[in-house]
Amino acid sequence: MLTHKSTKRGFLTVEAAIFLPIFIVGVLTFAYLIKFMAVQERVFHAFVDEARALSSEAVFTKLKPLNFESNLKSRLYLENDTHISNVDIDHFYYLFSNGTYGMISMDLNYDVNVKLPISFYSPLPVSESLMFRGFVGKTMDGENMGFDEMEKEKESHLVWIFPTAGKRHHEKNCIYIANEPMETSMTSSIRRSYDACKICESKRIANGSTVYVFIKSGKVYHRGSCPTVDKYVTSIEIEDARRKGYSPCLKCGGG
Repeated sequence: MLTHKSTKRGFLTVEAAIFLPIFIVGVLTFAYLIKFMAVQERVFHAFVDEARALSSEAVFTKLKPLNFESNLKSRLYLENDTHISNVDIDHFYYLFSNGTYGMISMDLNYDVNVKLPISFYSPLPVSESLMFRGFVGKTMDGENMGFDEMEKEKESHLVWIFPTAGKRHHEKNCIYIANEPMETSMTSSIRRSYDACKICESKRIANGSTVYVFIKSGKVYHRGSCPTVDKYVTSIEIEDARRKGYSPCLKCGGG
């Protein structure tokens, strides 16, 4: 006659066989989430850092920088190796106005490739969005912009004016604009691209101060009091120009 004897050791063995795989999967999943969040944090930090640099140079770069996307991609791939793929930037709007001039917005899309050692692994898509204001030395006209208004997309339309002479607005390539100094703010980029004027001793100007540069001629930045600066030009949204009484240039059509 056969008999069956149940022991505590046998019960523990069965219990371990059931719950140990679940425990291992849980630990591996937790480790995967930690790696995923580390990659995401590293990518977002680089994204914000590059956006900060873009904002600080906006006063000098009025047109959408063509190298921003390639520079950001190169940095992300360099810092994250094979942990990310399919990096793409879309909805990139540069220096548009929606109640506040100088807004910049963009979406960053990428896949996280942190592998979990089980068969049903696939890259996880992530999307990050930023909206911020470029350092353009402008003050806000009108009322504060709410979140609903910020989410609306609007292209920027800049024209050029002489704040101290005339009431016409021009396109950037207008012959009246080409040879005049542009009002801007001192940045590290300007110090690298231009020399200080020896007449007005502009070398002592601090970052953030107003300076004047000749875009298509000359390699010097000036103070506003410099005798070289007779009249100057600056960019403005076409709607703001119209509100301030500017009319289109008869030569170029006003932009």
